[in-house]
Amino acid sequence: MAVRDRRRTILITGGTDGVGRQTAADLAQHPDNYVIIHGRTKESCEKTIELIRKEGARYDNIDYIAVDFTSLKAVTTAVEEIKTRYPAISCVVCNASTVQQRRHETMDGFESTFQVNFLAHFLFLNRLLPLLEQNTPSRIIVIGSTLHSWTAIDWQDLQAGADFEKYLQFSRTKLMCHMMAFALHRRMALTGFKVTVNVMDLGRERRETNNNYRFRCASALSTSESVFSVGRSAGGLVQVVESPALNTMSGKYLDCHGKQLRSGADATNERLQERLWAEATKLCANYLLNS
Repeated sequence: MAVRDRRRTILITGGTDGVGRQTAADLAQHPDNYVIIHGRTKESCEKTIELIRKEGARYDNIDYIAVDFTSLKAVTTAVEEIKTRYPAISCVVCNASTVQQRRHETMDGFESTFQVNFLAHFLFLNRLLPLLEQNTPSRIIVIGSTLHSWTAIDWQDLQAGADFEKYLQFSRTKLMCHMMAFALHRRMALTGFKVTVNVMDLGRERRETNNNYRFRCASALSTSESVFSVGRSAGGLVQVVESPALNTMSGKYLDCHGKQLRSGADATNERLQERLWAEATKLCANYLLNS
């Protein structure tokens, strides 16, 4: 489907369930929005769009792009397809994520939580950035988590090959997403913020007091997936997507109400951000433009 000129063309990764699906449904209710959902398979995307249309979305303002984030080659191909099909794209919501019970490597040879949650988004945004800059004012919203501040990156074992624990690896990849967003924000500052970059936390609003790490992580994740939380978080995300304030606001960490939060120390450490950026650039070297 060819996209028509509209005020906002929005792509949501991980748009086939949870907060991503609800946000897409809410945004599609507005005739000025053209919503593109990302899902892993064509079947999951088509099923989601069918459900959203039954909820009242217009037929001509929602579409999908199917791409498996466990393949960096597929990510690259998808970006080229996006450039052709949706040249007016001006907002990307990086929402796709996974929690793996056991360590599993992708077809690219990377630990899957690391690749899906962080590395694929790093490649996706870097390849898509020139188009976003053309469609200024544009914005990138990276979905973060309070879990990012509960751990640190193990620089000797980014792939969790020596010590894999599902919640620990998820938390580390969320920290990486925060760091990626803030590093990209600084790069966009050099362009006069043609593209703004912010992090949004869709999880619970209070910290767990239980000292057991696994309990705290499981509790935070299960709460963020509750029916009430999905609706509340999607509503907040819609406001952030549509708000004119984000045309100029960048480099912030926001809660589901748009209130600014304090990021963890590692997330705002520019030296660590640049170290991660360099590592990701090296890992994606075969797929990045001008690499």
